[in-house]
Amino acid sequence: MQSNTLTVMPRTEFGKNASHRLRKAGFIPSVVYSHGEAESIKIPTRDFNNLFKGYITESVLIDLVFPDDPGKKVKAFVKDYQRNPVNEDVLHVDFYKITAGEAIQTSVHLEFVGSAAGERMGGVLEVIERELSIEVLPVDMPEKIEIDVTNLEIGDSIYVRDLEAKDSLTFLVSEDQVIVTCVAPHMPSEEEEAEELAEGEEAAETAEAGEGAAESDAEEKE
Repeated sequence: MQSNTLTVMPRTEFGKNASHRLRKAGFIPSVVYSHGEAESIKIPTRDFNNLFKGYITESVLIDLVFPDDPGKKVKAFVKDYQRNPVNEDVLHVDFYKITAGEAIQTSVHLEFVGSAAGERMGGVLEVIERELSIEVLPVDMPEKIEIDVTNLEIGDSIYVRDLEAKDSLTFLVSEDQVIVTCVAPHMPSEEEEAEELAEGEEAAETAEAGEGAAESDAEEKE
């Protein structure tokens, strides 16, 4: 797995105003959790954004490095985060510290590759799950799982049981869970076609009435 590093610093000021000052100075207030313990830190916003490039996932392991304590390095992953609902800026990050040899429960991103055979026959590819809950040793943590949909024909599906669980990885969902399927294109029924026709006629009548009213108003103004 690719090694990812973030330089972090201890956080000594707390509260709403302190967090606002930190963000304004280019940092994200953060916390590292581990078995009931918590350590408050701050991380450079630019470095965090460069690492995740807009898509934050739990399946990226990170070495947290402390410049003021050269011998200290914490391996962790993002367990939770908060965004500004207006501009999507990251407001706060919760990291979870990894203990060597201890399995962790997290989520892994699913990436679908290829073009389904059924799509070339007019079918539609429907993605049901875009990530899965897993339990895995840190050393075996995948950053993503690729799923090849090339051979999917109309009516075919890929289930959790079809995925290969490598090394210590275990899927924490039912093996019968559908991940992706290729379905036949939707053909409107006679009732739907009649309803669409009626709506079209009603819209046309409304438009004609609107045009007539507009013409009347224009004539009155003249």
